[in-house]
Amino acid sequence: MKTIKILSLLLALAVVTSLNAQDTDSNDQMKLLFPKKDNPNKKMANGGYGSFSVGYTQINDQAAMIIGGRAAWIADHHFALGIAGAGFFSSIDNSYNYYENPSEYYLAGGYGGLLIEPIVAPNYPVHVSFPILIGGGGVTAANWNYSNYNYNYNQYYYNVDGYFVFEPGVDVEFNVVKFFRVALGVSYRLTSDIYLQYKYFDDNNVEQVVNVPTDALNSFNYNITFKFGWF
Repeated sequence: MKTIKILSLLLALAVVTSLNAQDTDSNDQMKLLFPKKDNPNKKMANGGYGSFSVGYTQINDQAAMIIGGRAAWIADHHFALGIAGAGFFSSIDNSYNYYENPSEYYLAGGYGGLLIEPIVAPNYPVHVSFPILIGGGGVTAANWNYSNYNYNYNQYYYNVDGYFVFEPGVDVEFNVVKFFRVALGVSYRLTSDIYLQYKYFDDNNVEQVVNVPTDALNSFNYNITFKFGWF
C-alpha cells in the first residue's frame, strides 16, 4: 500500500510538471490538445512513433532481461497515446545452473496494454517524458534441464498465471535527428499478486512443489529505447 501511495504521488508530480513546462514554451502560451474555437487558424499537430527497447530488471530477485516496444500517436508534440508491451526471462544470472539442478527455475512471460505519455519540452535537444503503462500479462515457471526426465515432466506441467500491471516511468530523451530519438529510462513494474507453482522430481524421484512469491514481478526496470517517427 505504501508503494502505491508513493507511485501515485510521483504520477501526480509528473502531470503537474508537464503542465507547468508547457507554460514556458514559445509565446508563453499553453499548448492545448484541442485549440480554442476563437482561433480557427491554429491546428493541432499530429505525429506518431514506433520504438523498441532493451533493458535490465529483476524477476523473483534474479537478474533478468526485458525487451519491449511501443506504438503511439502524438498530439501537439506534448502527449502520446498508444500501446506498449514487453517480454522478460529471468535466466541471465550465471550463478544459477538451470541445466543441472532441477530445483532451480526461471520465470518467463510478458505484458502489455495502454500507453499514456506526457512529454515535457519536446523541442529541446534533451527533455523528459513520463510513460505510463496500464494493462495485463502472463507468466510461467520453467527449467532448462534437457538431460533427464525432469525436463520432460516440466514439458507437460506448465503453471501459468495472469496479472494486472501498472508501470509508471520517466525517460530522458535525446533528439538525435528529426525522425529519431534515443531515451534512457527507468520505470517501476507493479503487478497484482501472482499464484504460480513450479514442480520437479528430486534425486529420490519424489515430486517437489515450489510456490513462487506472489510479488515476484515487482521491480524497477532500466532500459534504453530507440524511437522512430514524426515528433
